[in-house]
Amino acid sequence: MHPSDQRTILLPLQHPSIIPQCSNLKISSAPETPVREKQDPSSLTPPLTPIRSDPMRNTANSNLGHLDQDIECVLGSQISHAIVDSGSSLTPTTEEILSWEKTVPRPCTKKYQRQGSGDQELGRGAWSTVFRAEFLQFQPSPIPTPPTSPISSPSKPTIKQLLAVKAAARRDARKILYQEARILTYLHSSAHASRYIVPFHGYDEASQSIVMDAVPLNLDTHTKSCLETARLNPSGVTMFDPVCGIREWKTLATQLIDGLAFLHSKSCVHGDIKPANILLRPKCDDSSEAYTALYCDFSSSRIFSGDSKSDEDRSQQITALSPDFTSPELFSALHSGGAVATMASDVYALGVTLVVAAIGTSPYAISNVQMQKLSMAREGRVLDFARVSGQPSRVMKGKIVERCVKGALEKSSANRSTAEQWKGDVAAVFESSTSFK
Repeated sequence: MHPSDQRTILLPLQHPSIIPQCSNLKISSAPETPVREKQDPSSLTPPLTPIRSDPMRNTANSNLGHLDQDIECVLGSQISHAIVDSGSSLTPTTEEILSWEKTVPRPCTKKYQRQGSGDQELGRGAWSTVFRAEFLQFQPSPIPTPPTSPISSPSKPTIKQLLAVKAAARRDARKILYQEARILTYLHSSAHASRYIVPFHGYDEASQSIVMDAVPLNLDTHTKSCLETARLNPSGVTMFDPVCGIREWKTLATQLIDGLAFLHSKSCVHGDIKPANILLRPKCDDSSEAYTALYCDFSSSRIFSGDSKSDEDRSQQITALSPDFTSPELFSALHSGGAVATMASDVYALGVTLVVAAIGTSPYAISNVQMQKLSMAREGRVLDFARVSGQPSRVMKGKIVERCVKGALEKSSANRSTAEQWKGDVAAVFESSTSFK
């Protein structure tokens, strides 16, 4: 169900099978029972309540999350840690960050169930289908007191946490989902990952599915809704602002650029940045920001090893792309059969995404012919084409949007800003702008 301006084109699958084998599982033992000090028999205070040993009690520091088990997967002579966390989000359990080579998918240990079928489908992509599901968290019934019947009722589900379960839509997509689960596990080993990417609950090996938080609203749907509102309520006051409003666009740009800088600091290339792959989670606090923007869909992602000649890098050639958000150098590389997404192509894709968030539609929407739109995208003149769209005043030269994205939309990847440079440039633009003072 891809909109026309975000159509995904499938290319021949070249993902390798990299499923590691784990053996010699070792479960860490429960903490020892605390020893109670002897009481002074001369003490006049009432006797203390006996302390009962509770092997399920977690004695770790609360900042490390609620741990149930620490499973050590022995891979030959090296050890890889797969953390089983009973909490709702993955947080680091040690100061040591998991290395990519040792990472195995974090298992999903909690029970969940899908919510019906058909209309409970949250989305569909080139490789997978995302279904709505929920965790059932049980709470024991209270101990009955007279005159209540002494027979207690069974435990009942009290809290239902909404989930998104990503399942393979094709048999050859299972390896891709496994790799995506590895990448999510690796990224979530960082303490700040949940600020930028969708919360990840683990990989369900039985169904070969990825379990995540469900965030029903994405940026594609939101910007189209904002565009419709702007068309129905034209205003000379806001005609130069992004369709979602200047302050919301500023927040969105800041969050997404910060998030991209985080991904790249972890040597992760997303590979398919576009509005449909950005989720907007409503904020529940009293801040002025309405949403938190989160990256999702890492099925086209890869961890950059730093050695461009390595087998893993060569095997990560593009298998699917969204033409409107594809950089000029990737289009050129497709002809030679060696197109590989890079950090520079990520920056370009996010630049186009922020232009779409400003005007509410594709910068190539002036054409209804797909081949012509493809030709326009190859030229790398995003802002030029956006200025002849239905909302040209929102991306005028010298205005906020153009000043923020021009460094990311350089046609030559060599002249393009890095995510970290872009982050600083945009902060300087916002600081100097009178719109936020």
